[in-house]
Amino acid sequence: MSYKLKLGLIAAIALAGQALQAAAADSITIAEWGGASQAADRAAFFEPFTKETGIKVIDDVWQGDLSTVLSQVQTKSYKWSLVRAETALVKRGCEQGILEKFDAAIVGTAKDYLPGAFQPCGIAYATFSSNIAYNADKLKDNPPTSIKDFFDLQKYPGKRGIRRDPVYAIELALLADGVTLKDLYKVMRTHEGIDRAFKKLDTIKDQVVWWESGSQPPQLLADGEVTMSTVWGNRIVAAQKEGKNLQILWDYPGLDYDWFIMPKGSPDAAKATKFLKFITEPKNAAKLSEVAPFGPVLKAAIPLIGNAYVDSLPTSPKNSKNAFAFDSEFYADNQEDLTVRLTNWLQK
Repeated sequence: MSYKLKLGLIAAIALAGQALQAAAADSITIAEWGGASQAADRAAFFEPFTKETGIKVIDDVWQGDLSTVLSQVQTKSYKWSLVRAETALVKRGCEQGILEKFDAAIVGTAKDYLPGAFQPCGIAYATFSSNIAYNADKLKDNPPTSIKDFFDLQKYPGKRGIRRDPVYAIELALLADGVTLKDLYKVMRTHEGIDRAFKKLDTIKDQVVWWESGSQPPQLLADGEVTMSTVWGNRIVAAQKEGKNLQILWDYPGLDYDWFIMPKGSPDAAKATKFLKFITEPKNAAKLSEVAPFGPVLKAAIPLIGNAYVDSLPTSPKNSKNAFAFDSEFYADNQEDLTVRLTNWLQK
């Protein structure tokens, strides 16, 4: 190889390295749940943020396992700048000391948000629901009307889809077994209450298809593999837009918030903070409801939602008549133990 050619290759490699560094310097990576919800964030937040700031948002997907965040923090091998999380995960991560705490100058104070939507280690930005859904083409003559129908295999034969996670599965079982909303978490804080929930789940255990990714329930329903399924409501709305005749049952929907969390010590903190400031501008926060049925959590954004989008939100008056909020304190204390119990129960 000639001397000039060698110099040319070295220069090319150096330029390529500089280009990669420049790309990294002008980007952040956000891990979410994938599917329709991530597509909504991309349209409402990622693309407008990049257009305004020049900072590219790279998508990734995770399954809600905090150990993956812990590993990045402990090894200082950071893969994600921000991570989308449910409320209980925010609390657990904060208690474990693996998440950054946010300054009020960036995110505001509790009075700026809906009740329960303010924590030091997370930015709540969307309200979502856990529901039961069904294929209306399969059940057009006799659609289910209550969560009790989910457990009625005689009236509604066929498989049931349930997320492989105790959240909502436990509440669903107890509410269908007659526990009232006011007593729900009081019952769940007892050994007898949890035993009662698993006894109810026993009645459909051999008919359950367990799902892990939010994209699975709409597909399972559309393909006729399950008669009904627990699901995140926004996924069904997205499927409806694709022409699938799937319907949401608004009987005892569970409400939770979506949050962004930042791994402690993240080298992308400054750029990620710019993104957080962008999505907590009221006019930007309200945009999410225009592309997907997520309600904003920032109070100042709520009046900015167009009337055409209100009825599809889980917080609308017609959809939230008997809704309940997941008890994040309960799950921060008990989710790991309940997950172990669910795993052991599945193996029996």
